[in-house]
This record gives sequence, structure tokens and C-alpha cells, in this order.
Amino acid sequence: MNENNAQNQQRKNWFARHKIMTGIMVVIIFLIVLGMIGGSGDQSGSSTSTQKTSSGGSEAETTTATAPAATVAKIGEPVTDGDLTFTVTGVTTKQTLGNTFTQRDAQGTFHVVMLKIENKGKETKTTDSSMFKIVDSQGREFERSIDGQTAVGLSQGKVDLFLQQIQPGLSVTGDIVFDLPADATGTQLIVKGSLFSKGAKILLEQ
Repeated sequence: MNENNAQNQQRKNWFARHKIMTGIMVVIIFLIVLGMIGGSGDQSGSSTSTQKTSSGGSEAETTTATAPAATVAKIGEPVTDGDLTFTVTGVTTKQTLGNTFTQRDAQGTFHVVMLKIENKGKETKTTDSSMFKIVDSQGREFERSIDGQTAVGLSQGKVDLFLQQIQPGLSVTGDIVFDLPADATGTQLIVKGSLFSKGAKILLEQ
């Protein structure tokens, strides 16, 4: 027991004799602990900042990324879908079509769309009824009028654009007849170069 007391007394005497060294050691240990705490905080803050920046960038991209608006052509302006280029050259409206033997009366009003179709591809294309329709501002869709189309074809010898072959580098011109109600406004002709294409739009109102 006396030996242990002597050793403890020697340790106390060493710290007492070396107060400066003891103070320096305490300061160093304090700085080391403080540095470890501060480093951990910086890493956490850096991680949080990175996440916020990344999140902010994502929000900015989401805000600025917008789908491109579909172009709507006007009468006289060509529009291309697939290998075919379409140009509406004029639109007329009538209540009746045909002559004495072929006359047809419209349920609403006949809209006769004069259309030119050019084949820009390398293969022969054949038109069909699925390639054309009219939509109005109410979202209603209208197919061609068979009665009106027949009356025009028989009485005036107009080219029926349906089931017409268009050779590469050549074009055909003809009329498409639609029967529309009086309240149809903002009418657009939707044309397709193929059955599965998205189609292009042509505004039929001046």
C-alpha cells in the first residue's frame, strides 16, 4: 500500500511540476475533439447542400422542360407528315352539291376542301379515308361525307382522293367533302402520311 501511495504521489508531483505541459496537452486534446465534431458537421452540411442543389436542379429542369407545341399550317402552306406533303389550296361551303341527277343536300353545310398531296418518298403511296378528318374547337371529329363526295365526283368529274396512288416525286390534286354543323368553329384538317403517324394540322379558317 505504501508503494502505491508513493507512485500516485509521484504522478501528482509530475503534473504539479509540469503545469505548462499539462495545460498544452489539455488544449491539444480539446482541439482534436473539437475538430472531429466540426468535421462531422461539415460533412453533414455538405451532403445536405449537395442534395438541395441536386433537388433544385431537378426542379429547374422540370419547370423549364416543356413539350414542343405542334405547328398548325394555314391555307396555302404545305405541311409534311411522313413521306407525304399536304397543301390546302382553298375551302368552299355549299348547302347542296351535284347536278339535277346527282344533287345531295347537306345535313349542315358542305365544306369542300381542295387539297394537293405530294409524294416525297421513294415508294408508291395510296390514300385512304383514315388519312383525313376535321376536328373543331369542341373536340368533335368529322369524317368525309360520302354523299357530298359522290355528288361532286359524278357531277363535276372531280378526282376522288381516296384510294388514289401517288408515285414517288409526283402529286395529285382533288377535293375532300365534309358535312359540318353550323356551330363548328376553329376547324382544322388532320392529315396523315401513314396509318400509324401522329398527323399534321391545317387550319381551315382564314
